[in-house]
Amino acid sequence: MAEAQAEEPETNEPDAGSKGKPLGVKSGIIEYTYSGDKTGKSTQYFDDYGVKSAVYAEIVQQGEESKGWSLTLGEDQYMWDLNSSQGMKAKNPMAKKMMELSGGDILKYMADMYEQMGMTQSGTENFQGKECTVFKGDMGKVLIWKGIMMKMEMNLGTIVSSQEVTSIKTNVPVAAKYFRIPDNITFNEIPGF
Repeated sequence: MAEAQAEEPETNEPDAGSKGKPLGVKSGIIEYTYSGDKTGKSTQYFDDYGVKSAVYAEIVQQGEESKGWSLTLGEDQYMWDLNSSQGMKAKNPMAKKMMELSGGDILKYMADMYEQMGMTQSGTENFQGKECTVFKGDMGKVLIWKGIMMKMEMNLGTIVSSQEVTSIKTNVPVAAKYFRIPDNITFNEIPGF
């Protein structure tokens, strides 16, 4: 095991071809765990540098369990719960703004976003074999690798929330089925956020 730790971490430089896309890596499957005010797990599937992204989450928050999907196709976002025939559709202006940025500007965009939350860029940290950019502030700490949130620890008063990657596979084939809008769900359009 010591040999694996001696390997150089993957750098934070976006891959060639990511210009104007939300993420700096072409495709991937990422598993997260949640602890603190909400517990559970999620799996994110993405392709085309994050232009297509689907997240399946099983979360318990304040005693309520939810199992559902969030699907992003460009700037359109669809959200639905497995226990309902209704879902929500919205335009996500943040997705559009991120897509308008070049690959190298993803980090600048995220830095601006975290600065608005009172966090500042604070060096790098190795996590799960990736060289992550660190953002820190009174509210907590976030680790970002090629636009992907790898770890987040937030303290909002008495509420502590954490999310971290437990498994990450990048530049792997991701099945098209994850990016299909389900036929059996009625989506109600909500104003953009």
